[in-house]
Amino acid sequence: MESLEATINETLRLLITRVGGRQSDVAEILGITQSSMSQRLLGHSTWKVDDLPKVAAHFGLTASELISGYAAIAAAGRLPVARARTTRTRTRAA
Repeated sequence: MESLEATINETLRLLITRVGGRQSDVAEILGITQSSMSQRLLGHSTWKVDDLPKVAAHFGLTASELISGYAAIAAAGRLPVARARTTRTRTRAA
C-alpha cells in the first residue's frame, strides 16, 4: 500500500503535467521556492496539512480529492481540463 505522502506526490506530479503547469506555479501558491516544492514532490520533505487545501483549490479540487489519488479523481470525472501541449520547432540558419 502506498503512503499518503507518496499518493499526494504522484497525484500532484500528474496534475501539474495534465494542466501544462510547472512546479514553480504550485510553489508560488504555497509561498515556497521551486526547490522546496521539488523536495516535497520527491518525498524528501513532508507536506503541511494547511497546504493541501491551497494546492487542491489550484486544480479545482478539494483536499479530500487530492489525497484520494489521481485514479480516484479520474474515476469521479473531476480531473482538471488538460491543456494542449505546444511543440517548438527549431529552424536552421541558412
